[in-house]
Amino acid sequence: MVAIVTLAITRRWRPIAFLAAVMVGEIGVFLIAAYVVMRPRPFVVHLDGHAPPTSSYPSGHTAATSCLYIAIAILAIGLAKDWWRWLFLIPAIAVPLLVAGSRLYRGEHHPTDVLGSLLLAGLWLTATTMLIRPAAVPAPQPAGQAAKPEPRADADL
Repeated sequence: MVAIVTLAITRRWRPIAFLAAVMVGEIGVFLIAAYVVMRPRPFVVHLDGHAPPTSSYPSGHTAATSCLYIAIAILAIGLAKDWWRWLFLIPAIAVPLLVAGSRLYRGEHHPTDVLGSLLLAGLWLTATTMLIRPAAVPAPQPAGQAAKPEPRADADL
């Protein structure tokens, strides 16, 4: 849904590629880290009545929530020009913290699992933002005109 709204507003594919890369990459990073570490879940009574089939490290829920909400904030802050764009920081900070707290409360993760997932999400978001530059929007060209090359500095010599 976020991708459709972003495409409708911006009419650019770069933000969509950014969202896709962030979410697909987060799943990949999560699966690799979970396979490598294979940390058991905390030995507490789970509120769900059973432990999930994956390992404890990292918290996939926390990482996915962080990536999604922070990516949306990155797009809103980078593409919008009005003051309200900064309001996107509120859910980008609050929702991942609420999810992290709920995962700890439910006994699904150790505190280091949540911190590790926040670190992995932050590193992945930084890498994809720097590589894709989702807010880079080329200036629109008037219809029928191609972009003119810049004159060379040594052209007058």
